[in-house]
Amino acid sequence: MSTAFNPSAADVAKLPAAATAEAGATGEFRPLRELVVGYGFLLLALWCEGDLRWVWAVALTLWMLGITVYHRPSLRELGLGATGFFKSMWIVGAAIVVGALMLGIAQLAGTLHPYVLRRTLLAAATGYLIWTFEQQFLLQSFFFLRLERLLGSRRAVWAAAGLFAFAHLPNPVLVPATLVAGFAFCELFRRYRNLYALAIAQAILGMCLAAAVPDALHHHMHVGIGYFTWIPR
Repeated sequence: MSTAFNPSAADVAKLPAAATAEAGATGEFRPLRELVVGYGFLLLALWCEGDLRWVWAVALTLWMLGITVYHRPSLRELGLGATGFFKSMWIVGAAIVVGALMLGIAQLAGTLHPYVLRRTLLAAATGYLIWTFEQQFLLQSFFFLRLERLLGSRRAVWAAAGLFAFAHLPNPVLVPATLVAGFAFCELFRRYRNLYALAIAQAILGMCLAAAVPDALHHHMHVGIGYFTWIPR
């Protein structure tokens, strides 16, 4: 991440032993505090309605962006650079194949339906791609990076996937789907450190899943309080 988390060896050597221990303890728990506050804002946004929901959503955005700017990580650390871009593009192809399989099975099962309503497919896909990019930034560039510092790289994959799935409660379709996909996304981010292919893959898989599974089960892909307040149209 940034030097804000880990002072350099030269700086540490100049500090008294007590000050070094205190600085180490502070740096150790800082990622945890940032993660807990951010995830708390996320859950509040998902489980509140009306204007209050947007208040918490704005709070989450400001917290996430503010903390990110404060630590000044590189574009590579955030997954926004060119590193791993071309190597990770096979993920998009794999998502297309999996999405096509979902649609084909849904067609045979008789559950396939037009998910995109009141908008063209292009408009819906563009809007959803922006949303999945935001989700991947939150999942990888904010949560995973902090979990990686706290737990190590491999354990962080499991922990981040669990948080990703938990945020999709109580949706019975999205919780298991995001647990599996979240694990795959985090593992792929751990290897390639690139968000772009992941966001595109999530958009493809999400739209195919929404069209393959009846609205009556996933409530138009709503989570949190929205799952209970969704009204069929």
